[in-house]
Amino acid sequence: MAERAHWKSRLGFVLAAAGSAVGLGNIWKFPYITGENGGGLFVLIYLLCILLVGLPIMMAEILIGRAAQKQPAGAFEVLEERKTAWSTIGWMGVLTGFIILSYYSVVAGWAMDYTLKSIINFTEPIHKQAEAEAIEYRATASLETLRDDLIDHDLDSAMRAEQAQLRRQVPASTWQAYDRFRLAIANADDRDVARERLLSDPEMRQAVEDSEKVENRITELRREKEEELTAKYESMSEPELLDAAETLKRRQVTYDKVSAAFGATAADGWGSAFWSLIFMVITIVIVAGGVSSGIERACQLLMPTLCGLILVMVLYGTTQPGFERAFAFVFSPDPTKLKASGVLEALGHAFFTLSLGMGAMITYGSYQDSKKGLLTESAMIALLDTLVALMACLMIFPIVFSYGQEPGEGPGLVFMSMPLAFTEIGAGGMVLAIVFFGLLVFAALTSAISLLEVVASYLIDQRDWSRPRAAWVTGIAIFLFGLPTAFSQGDSPLFPGWKPGYGVSFFDTMDILTSNWMLPLGGLLTAIYAGWVMPARLRDAEITDIPEIVKLGWIFMLRFITPALVVIVLLQKVGILKIDELLVW
Repeated sequence: MAERAHWKSRLGFVLAAAGSAVGLGNIWKFPYITGENGGGLFVLIYLLCILLVGLPIMMAEILIGRAAQKQPAGAFEVLEERKTAWSTIGWMGVLTGFIILSYYSVVAGWAMDYTLKSIINFTEPIHKQAEAEAIEYRATASLETLRDDLIDHDLDSAMRAEQAQLRRQVPASTWQAYDRFRLAIANADDRDVARERLLSDPEMRQAVEDSEKVENRITELRREKEEELTAKYESMSEPELLDAAETLKRRQVTYDKVSAAFGATAADGWGSAFWSLIFMVITIVIVAGGVSSGIERACQLLMPTLCGLILVMVLYGTTQPGFERAFAFVFSPDPTKLKASGVLEALGHAFFTLSLGMGAMITYGSYQDSKKGLLTESAMIALLDTLVALMACLMIFPIVFSYGQEPGEGPGLVFMSMPLAFTEIGAGGMVLAIVFFGLLVFAALTSAISLLEVVASYLIDQRDWSRPRAAWVTGIAIFLFGLPTAFSQGDSPLFPGWKPGYGVSFFDTMDILTSNWMLPLGGLLTAIYAGWVMPARLRDAEITDIPEIVKLGWIFMLRFITPALVVIVLLQKVGILKIDELLVW
């Protein structure tokens, strides 16, 4: 068996491990879930969760890999010096990495597709058509219509957060009961009789009373804001009104067409498969190149480039009129904008974003031959990952706020709202779009490398395969397994009965399986093993340079705090715990 490869330097390890952690979760997911959860307080809780859950489990995973000098599937047998059920953690990590990379490569392929589209300036004809329709709208619509459209748009935008805040005063189950009540009433021939029958049930009556009380307040608030907006737009001069209406129309048309373009991209199974293949080939070539010559060298190039591109975008964001609002949104806690389940979403994302529970940190840790620096290295990795996530928010939200978009747009924030903003920017928008989607590709690549390495390292360590053979075989297998994902957003020739049978697409099924079950379970078992089961002599040998009080605190976290929090996240994700029902504010 060949001698085990190792990192050439601690910096190389930190950059590679940080590259594993920094991915689409930082630049794509974190900004949009921050937007959905109201910004500042969510960010603060996320940072706390990194400290309480992310850092302890990361230290445990790196320690296990370092001590065993084996990838996940074999690491626990080495530590226990026998066949052990704890190897399930390693097998789960290998399988999780396999599944995640199968659909992750499809999303990364979309980023590659959008990078090329940005190079050829695909939004230019969209912008021209939007301008033409906006000019026609300005010329032909009555002033009353223009004013009403502006009022309706601003009213919906203003009420979105207010309505969400008011609705949080009543549990979700109450709203569900009220929705069933309204549907039944709407379909009844005699609505008075139907209402009387339904309200004879005490629970339904209470649900309707509670819901209607909030609905009445929403209606009242909407009326007040509508009066304010009506006064605002009636006081405008005609040229100001025309300019505002034209801008709104142009952005609406652009957004609709950019959204349709993304829908067409996602639904194009062959196109998605093509870009996924290109992305996987690049990943395979890097992993096949070796630990130091391939992975370490690539990450030493990719990570500084990625951070540099993000910094360029952040600096541009500081020049935008929406930067001050964006900064306040990200860093000013507002309890009224965060629902209880948002706390657990912050906890879950802190877990996901650090590449925990999938064997990546065990694998990368196994390529270390040092017995020192565990706390320092783990802290540096977590810090880099967190800084990139925060910079991603300061990169995206100033542009979003400056060009009339919503921070809570959801998953479409990157692929729909950002292209619209780049279109609105004008001449420099094309360059910014290229930089933005290019850095998405870089971020995806650094994470994909670690995911493929987890799977390939099993064949290298346990089956004594050569690295190139293991990388190519596992990479091609992952690509083939990802084909149903590539075709799942349109009329798929692969597994056409999947969505009708499961209720969600193949893509969503794999995401739910890994995010809701496999990652939390992997992290939970890792924490329990490192805290309670791992031989103390092996654990202590890896942390000789950590102060005793810090070591005791870390072990306490692993044994009690971290598992408890992960269990809560797991119960919430699978629907057993519904925290919004328990905590209403």
